[in-house]
Amino acid sequence: MRSTKSITAFGLMLALLSGASIAAPNHTPADAGVINKERILYWLIKRGEVSEDASDSVKQAAVEAFIARASFAQPKEPRMVIEAEHERLQKAKTSAVMRAPAQRVLADADVTKTVKVLTVLIDFPDLKYNNNGLTASDTDMYYSSYPASHYKNLLFSTAGFSGPQGQTLDSAYQYYQAVSGKTFFFSGDVKGWYTASQNADYYGANDADTGNDVNVTELVKEAVSLAVANMSAAELATYDIEDPYDLNDNGNLNEPDGIIDHVMIFHSSIGEETGGGKLGDNAIWSHRYYVDQGTQGYTLPGSSKKLFGYTIQPIDAATGVCTHEFGHDLGLPDEYDTTDNANKDGSPVGYWSLMSGGSWTGAIPGAQPSGFSPYARSYLQTKYKGKWLNEREISLDSIPKSGMEITLNQAINQDAVNQISIPLPAAQIAFKAPYQGSYQYYSGQGNMLTNSMSFTTTLPSTSEKLTLSLQASWAIETDYDYMQVKVNGTAIAGNYTKSINAINNARHIITGKSSDISTAVGSDAWVALEYDLSAYAGKSVTIEFTYVTDEAAIESGITIDNISIKQGVTERYADNAEVAGKATLVGYSRITSTRPGAASRYLIQLRSHNGVDAGLKSKGFDPGVLLWLENASYSDNNVSDHPGRSLIGVIDADQNMIGTLSTDEQIRDAAFSMVKQTAYSGDNNLDAVSLFDDSLDYSAPLQPQSGMQLQQLGLTMQVVSQASDNRTAVIRLSNANAEPVPITPSDQESSGGGSLGWLSLMLLGGFAWRRQRQ
Repeated sequence: MRSTKSITAFGLMLALLSGASIAAPNHTPADAGVINKERILYWLIKRGEVSEDASDSVKQAAVEAFIARASFAQPKEPRMVIEAEHERLQKAKTSAVMRAPAQRVLADADVTKTVKVLTVLIDFPDLKYNNNGLTASDTDMYYSSYPASHYKNLLFSTAGFSGPQGQTLDSAYQYYQAVSGKTFFFSGDVKGWYTASQNADYYGANDADTGNDVNVTELVKEAVSLAVANMSAAELATYDIEDPYDLNDNGNLNEPDGIIDHVMIFHSSIGEETGGGKLGDNAIWSHRYYVDQGTQGYTLPGSSKKLFGYTIQPIDAATGVCTHEFGHDLGLPDEYDTTDNANKDGSPVGYWSLMSGGSWTGAIPGAQPSGFSPYARSYLQTKYKGKWLNEREISLDSIPKSGMEITLNQAINQDAVNQISIPLPAAQIAFKAPYQGSYQYYSGQGNMLTNSMSFTTTLPSTSEKLTLSLQASWAIETDYDYMQVKVNGTAIAGNYTKSINAINNARHIITGKSSDISTAVGSDAWVALEYDLSAYAGKSVTIEFTYVTDEAAIESGITIDNISIKQGVTERYADNAEVAGKATLVGYSRITSTRPGAASRYLIQLRSHNGVDAGLKSKGFDPGVLLWLENASYSDNNVSDHPGRSLIGVIDADQNMIGTLSTDEQIRDAAFSMVKQTAYSGDNNLDAVSLFDDSLDYSAPLQPQSGMQLQQLGLTMQVVSQASDNRTAVIRLSNANAEPVPITPSDQESSGGGSLGWLSLMLLGGFAWRRQRQ
């Protein structure tokens, strides 16, 4: 049996993977990371939905309204995907403990990974690929024809492919070679074009409630079935060489499991994320998802193989969209704000990472996608080994007050140190106050938890009513997660329990939100819970408060205070949480008005305009030393819900606002540098900023979603030298609070690709990947 130990490593990207997640949908998700607002406006004008002469504000409102029709709340990841990640992280931690950092680096650098992608092209009876109606102005990736050979070169060419003007563009193969230090091989073949059974708008029509596409999984099943019908069993078998979920529990992930490993679909329309072409909002929105999750995939007709996960892209896809969606296939989360909040400005990642806006960088938008965030690099390094990064971890305590200088290489150079990691002490996070007194019991929060708090007592032998009462405040994902009160292992009914639910058949549960109960009191919605214990009179009982969560959608959990057992009106047991040791806590904690934060760390990169980062120049993103904060207390980058706090985000060196532009534009000058910034429309503060000091305010108070809330630990970082092409830089780290003790290399740092410290972060903190629900 696969272990289901309680950890919070499934909170998010993998990441990714939150409160924005929703239950099993009848639609497919929309990926906001691949939105192109300029192209949306173009199609709104071309379809006559907005006038070309309209004011900028009217045009902007029309674009936002088009985007707002879709829901970006991501459905949950299938449980077997989450469980596999759980197992992988546990094994990775064990492996890291058993090997010294230098041994890990040498061994991991020699590991290569080859994936084989089955790519299928499908058009529609009313929208043929060779009669698509596109003109050169309709898309930046316009070609007079789109044969299978185009997609084969776009994805798998080792020498690049021909762009719309005959220029040579990098393929997805070349991108993944570059970001992995030539250790990840993206291979495959292309089948089709085939024609679907229904017209295009049947598949891309929108769900009435969410605005998302309703029948895309049907299209995917049709497309792959058509392709497989023209393949021999031997050829099809070459696309099943991995067992990523370890379905047979033998620990071998490099063997067939009966499921096609990687599937990419291309359809014959413009994607909805870029305006949808003539289909408008009935076009298909690019995304990563799954088919037939309840049966762990769809058995392909005439074959023993199943189809499960897939990505889908439009006819005019550039390398950026393809590599972004495949990043999800590899397990990465989105790094943008996935909420549907109308007032969101965007997360502090922007074009700095492929898994946010970086899929659209380049002179041809999307043709030069930017590199990964350090969070994503660490994930890929730990999961696939190879040379995704070359990290040096430095403990905060080892940084002297007098400073230490470190040479940092550009992020695209994996042969030398290209990432610095500084683990930080866990911070306390502001939380609700206890119902009474100074302490309360807290369930904790996260995914795949089975946390408990218990005590044992002997109940009096009496004919009077015995009542367990307590005060509780909770926010628990309805039905999927729950709290139960158990007596000697059996759940019992209470005054606000739900007798049973259809999701998991758990009985007598507390779920949903206490604020929805009419008798709740106070701003934190405390509710008096009561349970009848009369049936246990005269017995020794263990009373347990069990908190159980599933694989995604993190809510805050439950807090408990003022536990009491009464015989009639006489109190026989009391625990107001003020005295430690009265209850046995497994996963629960005894807290005040703050809760323990998870692990966090600073991550330092040197970004240039070289290699895969060349496209950053097209967006006005200046090179330099980029400082990130990775914080496992948060499972997503939904900064419209929690401004200044996110799973991963850049710390903007220049805190002068660029008008009222979105975060994507605000952080174009986020890099610390000795070089004056380049000119940018609306940016009137172009002075170089070379010093980071954590005592300063980086929260962007005028637009908090663009800022980061930091601990004041006495840390400074100064860029002291910088190559003209940003291939190298020297930074000086100083810790004003450091003890004046000798420092040796052994206690100062560890080097490696994906450090043990990062693994601890993942296992102790909260790791998100794309949460898509079964």
